[in-house]
Amino acid sequence: MNTNLKIKRITAIAVVLLSILPANKINAGDDFGVWGSLKASKKLTEKMKFEIEGELRTTDGVKEIDRRSVGLSLSYDLLDWLEADIGYVYINSYNPEEKKIKSESGIDASFDDYNIDHAYWEKRDRFFFSLNAGWKIGRIKFSLRERLQYQHTHSEMVYEDKYRWASSGGVNDDGTMNPPILTTESNVEIKDAKHATLIRSRLTAKWDIKKCKLAPFASVELFTRVDEWKGHDKLRYRIGADYKIDKDNEVSLYYMFQDNHSSSSPAGHAICVGYSFDL
Repeated sequence: MNTNLKIKRITAIAVVLLSILPANKINAGDDFGVWGSLKASKKLTEKMKFEIEGELRTTDGVKEIDRRSVGLSLSYDLLDWLEADIGYVYINSYNPEEKKIKSESGIDASFDDYNIDHAYWEKRDRFFFSLNAGWKIGRIKFSLRERLQYQHTHSEMVYEDKYRWASSGGVNDDGTMNPPILTTESNVEIKDAKHATLIRSRLTAKWDIKKCKLAPFASVELFTRVDEWKGHDKLRYRIGADYKIDKDNEVSLYYMFQDNHSSSSPAGHAICVGYSFDL
């Protein structure tokens, strides 16, 4: 197959795969960031492999760092088509400054009482166990990963400013104006530790192009809370390609869309770049 025909087929498949994205949920209020990762792998035995991976995520384009993490995992081939892995990830997640309306004045929004929570970094410990099944149909390789994930979020000390209107102002008996008075109080608030247990189901399709180092792929991942049932927590879609530089080095580039189904957080978009190598 000539190169031009390969490019045309890749483009056609990319258009089809993009059509699975929920375009009706993409809007200007969504968040956008860039995710970068670096992964090193070492084969310990014929069936066992060790991996270490670091990741950095930004939000608001590339203006703010949103998350930093490093993780370790160990995988083992149970069968030709089935792999198990277990791992740990340490995460530092950024929480930006947040304004919370505490009571409405009923006069004007500028006279509402409110709190300002200062920005802080949140520490998380994540443990997971996965089963990964793979099979091939023609040149398309399908894989299904079922992951049980437990996450502990540490308690944090957060600084908070309270703003309260002591008076909304008015006119005195002598006709002079009585300006409104805004009081401020600063204190420390303790954010309680949190726990979450999820099942993450990810289905991936990757096209193995004959005599080509480029392997286009698409995936959809479903996040489901099992400790407090609310249906699925979020959906994550990916479309992109892996490029095999040589037998030990690979680069991955893809677009990610995340639908935060059960939270008030905006949907997320990211351009993701990954580099992996074998030791």
